[in-house]
Amino acid sequence: MKIVWGSLVAVAALSVAGAAHAQSREYQPNGARVGSFTVFPSLTVGLEYTDNAFLEDTNTEDDTIARVRPGILARSNFKRHEVVASLTGNAAFHENNDDDNTFDYDARLGGTIEATRALRILPEVSYKAGSEPRGDNNVNNLAAEPSTFDVMAGKVKAIYKAGRVSFEAGAGAAYSDYDDIAITGGGVASQDDRDRLRIDTEAKVAYEFRSKTDVFVKGTYSMIDFDNVDPIVLQKRDSDIFSASVGISHRPTAKTEATIGAGYIVENFDNNAFGSVDGFMVNGVLAWDVTPLTTITGRVERRIDQSTDANASSELVWNGLLGVSHQLRRNVVLGGDVGYSNRLFEGRASNREDDRYQARAKADYYINRNFSVGAQYSFARRISNIANSGYTENRVQATVTARF
Repeated sequence: MKIVWGSLVAVAALSVAGAAHAQSREYQPNGARVGSFTVFPSLTVGLEYTDNAFLEDTNTEDDTIARVRPGILARSNFKRHEVVASLTGNAAFHENNDDDNTFDYDARLGGTIEATRALRILPEVSYKAGSEPRGDNNVNNLAAEPSTFDVMAGKVKAIYKAGRVSFEAGAGAAYSDYDDIAITGGGVASQDDRDRLRIDTEAKVAYEFRSKTDVFVKGTYSMIDFDNVDPIVLQKRDSDIFSASVGISHRPTAKTEATIGAGYIVENFDNNAFGSVDGFMVNGVLAWDVTPLTTITGRVERRIDQSTDANASSELVWNGLLGVSHQLRRNVVLGGDVGYSNRLFEGRASNREDDRYQARAKADYYINRNFSVGAQYSFARRISNIANSGYTENRVQATVTARF
């Protein structure tokens, strides 16, 4: 049999625990006590079908994909401080396109240091091996395989609360290293022009003007330093990004949050060939337990993304997502979400604009606290003013999860 079916048979025999959880406590995994830590291992095996594997506007190809997602989470049981470590993986085996098989993983180590009653410090280091599928905006149009990359990152944040006033300050650095990519028809394309170091800093001051409700002012600064020049423009895309915003946050319970911030963001490039990009920014988050059985979540943001388009300096992106989760029975959870994004390719000679619509419906059935099965359908459509840059995709997925 082909690799898809063989892989499913092999991993289905494993009995490792999982990370997914129902809302009812009786269906949540207990974990295993190891010294001063509780460890939660997991394994999810899935089979999915897509009618547009390479996100093409025409001449689409379907594919069946087997996915294996192992994971392990360790959380300390210290009385004061906390340490959290995690390792997750995502292996994809394509039935019709073996060259698109990937294995992504993410390792993280972080926690909370309770320095004093008023001061908390949150450090984290991480390493990620990821991939971008053929058809992604940032992947070479002639690619014969997915784009792969590694990201090494570290960050730290300090939070100090004095009465009604709180102060936050944070800094982080991430280095991204992109691998060369095989080209259709033979040959290899270098992606060294995408390798970069990004340093982020932020500061925030908030005032609790009434119980559980804050107003805040926030500022950020980022520096992006590329290793090599853009092969088309023959200039490096080094830049500085500044943002300033004000907002309000309401957290009446531990599980309920409504935060909205708005302001202005600008990206200045070191080289005049790219000019500058600026605009209105927003960042909002909603998590609302409407009833003990129903939760509504939402997110809205406008940000600047880096671009690989030779005709663009960067991209101004609107993102919005609204989701709902409902516990139909104690062991049956239904959910879904709808989303919209708008992507403007700014600077230089580009006039490209993409709109993307998405919708998803899912159901999870919890057999007991250690095993569950799930099903999911998702739809995505991208509309672009550039010929042959749009696509429509339908994807269905079935999963089995084991957890401890």
